[in-house]
Amino acid sequence: MGASPRRRRVGGVTTDSPADAWTGDRVTRWLMRAEALDRQFAPVSAVLFAAAGLRAGEHVLDVGCGAGPTTRQAAELVGPSGRVTGIDIAAPLLDAAAAVPAVGAPIDWVCADVTTWTPPQQVYDVVLSRFGVMFFADPHAAFSRLAAAARPGARLVAAVWQHRTASPLFSVPLGAVLAVLTDRGIPEPGGLAPDHGAFSLHDPAATTRLLEGAGWREVRCVAHRLPMRFGGGLTPAAAAEMAIDFGPMRIAATPLDEDGRAAALAAITDVFHDHVDADGDVVLDGAIHVVTATR
Repeated sequence: MGASPRRRRVGGVTTDSPADAWTGDRVTRWLMRAEALDRQFAPVSAVLFAAAGLRAGEHVLDVGCGAGPTTRQAAELVGPSGRVTGIDIAAPLLDAAAAVPAVGAPIDWVCADVTTWTPPQQVYDVVLSRFGVMFFADPHAAFSRLAAAARPGARLVAAVWQHRTASPLFSVPLGAVLAVLTDRGIPEPGGLAPDHGAFSLHDPAATTRLLEGAGWREVRCVAHRLPMRFGGGLTPAAAAEMAIDFGPMRIAATPLDEDGRAAALAAITDVFHDHVDADGDVVLDGAIHVVTATR
C-alpha cells in the first residue's frame, strides 16, 4: 500500500493497479476457494442486500469486491439503467471477476488502494461492502474518500465482523490450532490480536466515531449472528483443509512444520465433528455487524 500505481488491463479496462497487489500463494488460495467462500457467506449477503435496498438505476460502488460475487449481485439488482463499480487492491481477483459475465448493469472494475485512490466526486448512490472495509491502513482517509465519491444522501452499507471471540466460525478452528502450538511448545505468532485486521471494526462506538469523522452521518451498527455452512457445505476433513488456509487459522499455523500442520488439520477435523448438521456439513455461527450510514 502507498506505492505509486501502475497502469494495467483488467478485463479489457485500463485501471490503476498498486504495485504491491496480491500475488503468489495468497491469491491462488483465495481464487481456489472463491466460490466456496461466496456460498459460505450467502447469509451475510442476504442481510447486507436487505439493508442496502438497491433500486433500479442506482450507481453502486462495491468496496473490496474481490472476485466480484457481490458486485454482480448488485448489477443484477440495479438493472441495465444502473451502473456498478467494483474496487479492490488485488489485481488477480479483479481479472477473475472481469472474466465472469454479468447480468443487468454494466460493471467497471478498478484496481486501487482506497486509502490513496482519487475517486470521482459525488457519483455513487450506494457504497456497499461485504467484509472489504476492515483492512485500510488509514481508515479515516479511506472512508473520507468514499464519502467524497458518494452523492449527497447516498447510503453506506457494509458487513463487518464483530470481535473475533464472538464467532465460533473462527474461535473453534483457531482454538484447535493454538492447542497444537501449545502441545509442541511453540509460541503463538504475532498478528493474532482478536480485535485487529478483519475484526478492526468490531466496536460499534468506535466505528460510529470513525465514520462521523470521515463525513458520514446517521451511523447504525446492527448485530447479526448467522449460521454459516463452512465452504458452503463441507465435511469436517474438507472444512479443516479450507480453514487452515484462511484468516487467523492461517496465521496461527505459520510456525508449524509438515508434521505440525498435519496435527493441526487433525485437531480441526476433530472439533468440526461436533458442529455438523444432518447432512454431515460443518455449520458454525459467525457474528457480524451490518453498518449503515448516510452521506
